[in-house]
Amino acid sequence: MVVHYCAAKVGEHGRVTPQLTEDAATVLNRPDFRTMLIAQVPDLDEGDLYLSDGREFAGQRPTPGQIPAAFVLDDFTVGLIWAITNTDTAILADDAALDTYQRGLTRYEQLTASAATTSEAPELNSVSQRWLGSYFCASHISRNLSRLSPHPMFWTREQRGEEAASWLLWSHKLDYLRHTARTLPSARRGFCVPEHQLESSPRYERVVLLLAIALMEAFGITVEVNAEPDLADVEGFVLGDAAIVANFLRAPGLWYVETSAPRSRRTVYAEVDHRSSSRSIIAQSTSARRLEAMAGYLNIPWSWFRRRCRDLTYAGVDGIARPRSRLLSTEGLATAIRYVAYLDKTTSLQGDDLARS
Repeated sequence: MVVHYCAAKVGEHGRVTPQLTEDAATVLNRPDFRTMLIAQVPDLDEGDLYLSDGREFAGQRPTPGQIPAAFVLDDFTVGLIWAITNTDTAILADDAALDTYQRGLTRYEQLTASAATTSEAPELNSVSQRWLGSYFCASHISRNLSRLSPHPMFWTREQRGEEAASWLLWSHKLDYLRHTARTLPSARRGFCVPEHQLESSPRYERVVLLLAIALMEAFGITVEVNAEPDLADVEGFVLGDAAIVANFLRAPGLWYVETSAPRSRRTVYAEVDHRSSSRSIIAQSTSARRLEAMAGYLNIPWSWFRRRCRDLTYAGVDGIARPRSRLLSTEGLATAIRYVAYLDKTTSLQGDDLARS
C-alpha cells in the first residue's frame, strides 16, 4: 500500500480539505497499488488525522475533494482498513487460481459427505483457501435447509475479528445470511469467544468482531456467545431435527461436510446447543441489549461504538477503503453499521432493508 500524507484544513460541517499537489494526485492514481491518503489537521482537540481511500482523490478534479469528519483515524476506522485491505490483497492475489479451483471442485457438490484437502488447491494462500472452504460450506448448508426444523442452531467457529471479517466482506456470506434468514427466520447462531482470545486482540480487531455479530442480529438471528474454551474445538454445524456438518475454519483441509452427522456427533452438538443457550454471556431479551452486552465483554465503549456507527452511516464506508476483488463487497459491513445506528428504529427495518438504505 502506498500512503500519502498531507496537511489539511477543516471546512463547513467539519469536512476536511486536503492540501494536495498535482504530483500527489498522480501518486494516488496508481492502478497497480492500493493508495491511502492521511490528512493532518493541526491544532484540533480531538483527533487530527483523517484518512481516505486514495482513489477518492486520484487524478485531477475541478474542485478540491473533501474527507468526511467521520473518517477520523481511530480504532473503528483502523479496524475497517485492516480488515478490508488485508482480505482484499489476499483474495485479489489469487483471483485466477481461485476461479479455476472453485470450478474444479464442483464435483463434490453432489456428495452427501466430503472432505477436500489443501493439496487440491496448493497455489492458494491461506485466506483464499478459507474463502473456498467457506463458499462450499455455505452452499452445502443452503442445499440442505429444508431438512432443518424451523428453529435451528448454527454453530460458528469465529473467535476473533480477523476470522469474523469474512461475514462483513465476502459477498457469498451476505447472500448466505439473506437466504437462511428468509428460510429460517427464527434461527440462532452460537459463538465461542474465550477470554484468552480477547487478551491478545487489539481493540480495532474487536470492533470488527462486534460488527460481524451486529450483522447477524440485523437479519433477525439471535446470537449467543459462550466463553468456555473447550467449545472452541467443536466443528461448525447446524442442528435442528437434522444435524448438518460444515466446517472449514481452523480445519485440517479446505472443508469437511456431512448432510447427516453420526449419532455420536449429534450428542455432542446437542450438548453444545444446550450450553450455548443456557450459558450465553450476552443473554438478553433484545438485540440492542445483546450487542451492548457483547461490547462490554469485548471492552468496547458502547456509546462510542454507536456514535461511530451513526457517523459512518451518514458518511458511508467506501470512501475509507473499497475492495477491488470481485468476490468482496462492503454491503455487509455497511448493513451492520446501519443496524447499530438505527437500533432504536429497527423494529421494522432489518437485513435487506438496511442494505438498501
